[in-house]
Amino acid sequence: MSIEVQSTEAGFAKFNSTVFNFSSLVLEIDNTPSVEAGSLTAIIPVTLTSLGVLRDALSPFFSLTGCVSRVLVLCPESLLSQSRAAVRQVMRSARENPNHPDVSLHPWGVGSDPTVAILEAAAHASTKWLLLLDDAGLSGLTNRTREMLLCPVAANQPIGPRGIVAGPGSGSCAPPSLEMRPALYLLPPFTLPSSLIRKGCEDWSDLGRAISQAQNSQIGGVIRGYGDPDTNGCNGICARDPSSPMDQLALSTPILEARLSTARAHGRFIFLLSNMGDLHLVLPVLCRLHETGHLVKILLYTSSHPASVSSSCRLHYDTLAYESNVYSGIRDWLDRLEGDHTDVIFTVSEPATHGVTSNHATMIRIPREDLEHVHWMGSLSLTEWKNWNIPRIDVSIITRDRPDSLARLMASLSQGRFFGDAVSLRLNMEQSSDLETVRIVGAYKWRHGAVFTHRRVIHGGLLPAVVESWYPHSNDSYGLLLEDDVELSPLFYAWIKMGILRYRYGQNRNETRQLFGISLYQQKNIELHPEGRKAFDPRKLFASNNFADPSTPYLSQIPCSWGAVYFPEHWREFHDYLAGRLSEATVDIGQVVVPNVRSNNWTKSWKKYFIEMVYLRGYVMLYPNYAEFTSLSTNHLEVGSHVKERPKEKREVFRLPLMPLGESQQLLDLPGGRLPDWGVLPVLNLTGGLTSLERIIEVGKGV
Repeated sequence: MSIEVQSTEAGFAKFNSTVFNFSSLVLEIDNTPSVEAGSLTAIIPVTLTSLGVLRDALSPFFSLTGCVSRVLVLCPESLLSQSRAAVRQVMRSARENPNHPDVSLHPWGVGSDPTVAILEAAAHASTKWLLLLDDAGLSGLTNRTREMLLCPVAANQPIGPRGIVAGPGSGSCAPPSLEMRPALYLLPPFTLPSSLIRKGCEDWSDLGRAISQAQNSQIGGVIRGYGDPDTNGCNGICARDPSSPMDQLALSTPILEARLSTARAHGRFIFLLSNMGDLHLVLPVLCRLHETGHLVKILLYTSSHPASVSSSCRLHYDTLAYESNVYSGIRDWLDRLEGDHTDVIFTVSEPATHGVTSNHATMIRIPREDLEHVHWMGSLSLTEWKNWNIPRIDVSIITRDRPDSLARLMASLSQGRFFGDAVSLRLNMEQSSDLETVRIVGAYKWRHGAVFTHRRVIHGGLLPAVVESWYPHSNDSYGLLLEDDVELSPLFYAWIKMGILRYRYGQNRNETRQLFGISLYQQKNIELHPEGRKAFDPRKLFASNNFADPSTPYLSQIPCSWGAVYFPEHWREFHDYLAGRLSEATVDIGQVVVPNVRSNNWTKSWKKYFIEMVYLRGYVMLYPNYAEFTSLSTNHLEVGSHVKERPKEKREVFRLPLMPLGESQQLLDLPGGRLPDWGVLPVLNLTGGLTSLERIIEVGKGV
């Protein structure tokens, strides 16, 4: 959608043209009597966040003498029973007051939000005056301000203590003051005549714009307070609405409030972003969190330029006041949320946010250059988000005398996106490594973590070079093993992290003990058929067997050596298995363990023995299954221990297209846009045939 952006100064000047007449409006308001008793309806929403304090939010309507005759409590259908119980408790305690207002409870539909629900209810109200509140009710206000709202003057303007006023380049949320101020629009709580409500308004800025147009005044409300120390976090905070007249920025869907959610919410998220550009980049994640019911709070902590944003969700964000120190402003903003439990704080990793910490929430710090590639994070469950910082992925490179191949691998590794994670790198050189290889290793700069360099003094060969290249420090350590003829997609780490979080730290992690690793490489051939290599297409296999979505990733018993991460328990187990196998402590070294597979002829391959262990224990590896064999790694079939010649046609059999950085959203080309649940992943045996986890365990136990 094309967005026309006009100058903010023009909007500001237009607004100021009304100031000349505002003094007469102030005099009119000061001389206007209060509304009649019983002529005011209060409308208050209930959210998952406010449910626990609903009784406190309703108490002012019973404890203070006012003009309210009716209170409409709005709630999502999922909170109806809990809200009804809270309302009943309030009503029981108010029986001694015969003049208490009538209280009724009304659910709003799935997919709606409280702001829309409030405006719809207001359009059908039967009283002449309205008091519109958010889920905080009248909390944080002085008694005098409460009295002003509970029995307001009969002015033909919205009046309240908090609103958006014009400012140089943006709108700022004006804190309460003793002097009245014109506002572009008000934020709850505020009062207004019910005649000013316009159908079709979806947010407070819509309402303010409709009122100003109807009155031809460019004023959407009047801010008035009585020295309140804080009005729902207004002090020092900008609440910019990009569709307000000052920015003259029309969005395809305005950004409104997402913290007002339903009981589908599983967690509370805070996003600390620098500007509108950051917000635009992270919007797919924010929208998905909102759509799945999470509570989202957003702070833009530096001034931003207008930008076009197209989204299918409605979110609210705050920005800091211009005079605020950025760090202290962020800290103050977070402190105001201290009473609410927060699960995850997502920040841009830069000096302004380095000092932000939390004793309870999971801190996730993403470099700015990675923000445009975080789409996949929207698919994570709350449990996976909260475990973000637990797994540690170590990269281990195995090389000998192929300096050009090594340089290509290391260049692709440097292009990888690591999303702020610390990643250790181990460079393993064979004793026979040439001087150019040694030079490349010594000159390589790695900026994501520690680097360890190792060179053998006695030639060991490929089997010990791979097996001894990494050993897990803990059960949260994962080893990415890379031989130097591999090249990586810049998105390889996202695929690994997404898989580890889902199947190792997700809600069903106790069911995934048979998973020994995650492959970056797509299988285009199955090499273990006794008669030789055969072409393989998992999508065709799944389609011919009537799978609902043939694009699903899958589990295979075949270990990958062309870019794969191995899990700690299984790698330790492999060390133990290999030591026993090579020592012939239990069986002769020449004995066939796995029947009818080609790997029995691989006398110097570590994979031969890993395949044996997988077969005996019933283990599996996760494989990607993207369209056109798009892969997170590829193999260049270089001449080496197992390859003596590499004709072009043979190289093309193994070479796969790498997923480009500019198409990071392709990571979510998955069933339902997320990695499938463990129990629905297809399972393939060593020769690419469909089987089941139960079957491969049974086969292994029968050996």
